[in-house]
Amino acid sequence: MEKVKVKAILEWRAPTTVKQVQAFLGLAGFYRRWVENFSDKAKPLTELTKKGTKFQWTDKEEKAFLSIKEAITKEPVLIHPDPEKPYILETDASGVALGAVLSQKGEDGRLHPIAYLSQSFTPPQKNYNTYNKELLAIVQALEHWRLMLEGTKIPVMVYTDHRNLQYWQEAKIWN
Repeated sequence: MEKVKVKAILEWRAPTTVKQVQAFLGLAGFYRRWVENFSDKAKPLTELTKKGTKFQWTDKEEKAFLSIKEAITKEPVLIHPDPEKPYILETDASGVALGAVLSQKGEDGRLHPIAYLSQSFTPPQKNYNTYNKELLAIVQALEHWRLMLEGTKIPVMVYTDHRNLQYWQEAKIWN
């Protein structure tokens, strides 16, 4: 990101109206794919923009605002994908959102993120049980990065912290 943009974001004052929150979320939303757990970070601000919600800026909103500013202005550690290396997809789901990171091992042997995905659940999705939320995180991530992953000759490794989905990762032959 250009230094002038970083400076402008860092100097952005805390919103005092819903329109200012919407403007900030519009800017921040452009960078969401490079911010881990963006939806979770933005949730307190997003709640302020809902119709019928009284505007009240508390420590919770201030913390979210500062967290997003920091996340979109820090130096990225993302790498460019290498189609000759295996992709590693890690997913997780909470009660309100899903998140995923697509990574590959770098020359140093460590995992380096290629991109992040973060989405808030819709009201019906919030009613899903844990199993379905975790599975939805995997499906959404695979759909999101489909163009990158679809033609790869090397299997994509999928990791989730939900033990009941373990069988899904094991290769099976179906008749």
